[in-house]
Order: sequence, then structure tokens, then C-alpha cells
Amino acid sequence: MSENRLTAKQEKFVENYLSNGGNGTRAAGDAGYRHPNKRGPENVVKSGIRERIAARTAEAKIHTDEVIGTLASHMRADIGEIMPDNPVVRQAKAVGLSHLIRKVVVKEYFDKSKQAVVTETSVELHNAQTAAKQLCAVMGLEVAAAKNPYDAARAAYERLLLEHPGIEKRVIADRVGAVYGVEAKLLYE
Repeated sequence: MSENRLTAKQEKFVENYLSNGGNGTRAAGDAGYRHPNKRGPENVVKSGIRERIAARTAEAKIHTDEVIGTLASHMRADIGEIMPDNPVVRQAKAVGLSHLIRKVVVKEYFDKSKQAVVTETSVELHNAQTAAKQLCAVMGLEVAAAKNPYDAARAAYERLLLEHPGIEKRVIADRVGAVYGVEAKLLYE
């Protein structure tokens, strides 16, 4: 194989590597390599593959600043600038909240009882809980879910039973219960 020609599997590796954000192991697995944990890192450092990745990245002509700028403009989008004549949006803009609007649905229909056209507007806001969760992830504030002490005690009890078959179940349960702060009889009954 010449340095400029890649095999079909290597080409697939390059495409997968670029599309998955640069994970060599995952790219190798997706390309069909049998040992992706080994082949992924090996492929990334091969000169022909490295050159192809660099060439494909250059072809894209997308720079980090461009991506960040696009994402920042999306983040700062304000529906109040797009729908300034809608009374609901105008009211939200007046109090500085129109940037929180995710979706506006305007329905117009003829109401026979009123003999008039009626306009209904419904508004959907961005999900504050989702935003808070994402912010916590970015700031490193994620907290692992607390494990139920009974579940942890039960797992320890079952592991100790297997490790020490000669010790009475009640004795193991008493010790595990004391460590985990759970009632021992709930473990061995």
C-alpha cells in the first residue's frame, strides 16, 4: 500500500473519526476492525491516515471561531426581533423576557357564535430545568444519585455470603447492617 492510498476500511475509519468528533476507538469499531481499542489509536498515528484526516478537515473550511460564533448567535436569538408585531411577543419583549420564548403558535379561525375572526396565541418557553442541568454539567456541578443504603447493604451481604460460606448468614447480616445502618433481619430473611 502506498502512503497516499488507504484501504476501504481505513477510508471508513477516517470518515467515522471525523463524524464522531475524533474518537479513534469508536471509529475503528464502526469501520469493522476486530480490536478497536488497539487499532483505533494505531490508525490515528499512521501518517497516511493522519494526512487524510488533516486534508478532510481542511476541505471542510470550518474554523473553531466560526463554529463558536454560529452557536453564540443561536444562543442569543430573540423571537422578539422576528415577531415584533405579535402582542404576546411584544409584551414579553417589553419586560425583557422574549429571549426565553422557544415557540409561538398563532391560530386564526372564524367563530360562528361571535361572527368574527378569533386569534389565539400560545407560547412555549425554553425548559429551565434542562438549561439548569446542562449548566451544571458544564460547570462540573453534577451530583451522582445517592444509592439506597438498603440496596448497597444487600449487595455487600450477598457478596460476603459468597466469599465466606462458612460464616452464619445472621452474623454477616448483623455486621453489614451495622456498617450500612439498615436492619439486619431485612437482609437475611
